[in-house]
Amino acid sequence: MNKAERAQTYLRDEFFIELFEAQVELYKNMIFSSHEDDVEGRERALVKLRAIEEFHASIQSIADQSEIDKKRIRFF
Repeated sequence: MNKAERAQTYLRDEFFIELFEAQVELYKNMIFSSHEDDVEGRERALVKLRAIEEFHASIQSIADQSEIDKKRIRFF
């Protein structure tokens, strides 16, 4: 199994999806339910949320790479 297939497997895995969505929801709740003066706490939660989203995007990118390679024009 190559990297793209493994990435696709993760993205279709119910446990992975559930875990990912739970973490995203946790950090969103931390941001939206934080006290008005807790700017630092919101910033930390936002950094964590962005990191999780970037992680997901990188897995998606790996999964999509095989399709991109198939559609790439071959000159040689």
